[in-house]
Amino acid sequence: LMLRGSYDSGRSFSLRGTNLRVDVTPSRAYSFGPLLNYRQGRDDVDNDRVDAMKDIDGAVEAGVFGSIDFNNWMLGAEFLADISDEHDGMLAKVSVGYRWKAAPALTIIPGALTTYADGDYMDTYFGVNSGNRGTSGLPGYSAEKGFKDIGINLVVDYTPWEQLGISGVMAYTTLLNDAKDSPIVDNEGDDKQMFFGLMGTYRWGNR
Repeated sequence: LMLRGSYDSGRSFSLRGTNLRVDVTPSRAYSFGPLLNYRQGRDDVDNDRVDAMKDIDGAVEAGVFGSIDFNNWMLGAEFLADISDEHDGMLAKVSVGYRWKAAPALTIIPGALTTYADGDYMDTYFGVNSGNRGTSGLPGYSAEKGFKDIGINLVVDYTPWEQLGISGVMAYTTLLNDAKDSPIVDNEGDDKQMFFGLMGTYRWGNR
């Protein structure tokens, strides 16, 4: 689900999946504001050994975001901290993208991003210890703070009609450092993740 609304003042809000942000600035060249995110837990996993570990409930995270749009280059950053006492950690993400107007109705945006996570987050999702091992039999592992992942993405917006259009998203992410080396990933999972999405879009009001 994607939803975006804007006001006459230039301020706006957007919902992208489980990520809600409110831009409190009136400028189109930059944005800044609060951010709320829901992170899904770990439950009913396809892998039997990981499924045998203690479940992780969904987490609610809050923070701030900011971005700059300069000559079609887009630089962004966001900071999130757990407010639900689930992982008690913090994450910081930085991204860069370029908006290419390939045709009047076609916009292509390639981008890249990386995420840094603190020790509490890393140990919750990638660590293995007596408290969360369950009956999995996985070896003990302590995941330290550091860069968690790096990825690239491509967004294509095609709007041949005034209000109706099509958007496609492709993303590729690889885990890094202690996240990649965790037995949850290295022994039982995959450090590389790919995502494809295609959706219809509808715009109302002023474009």
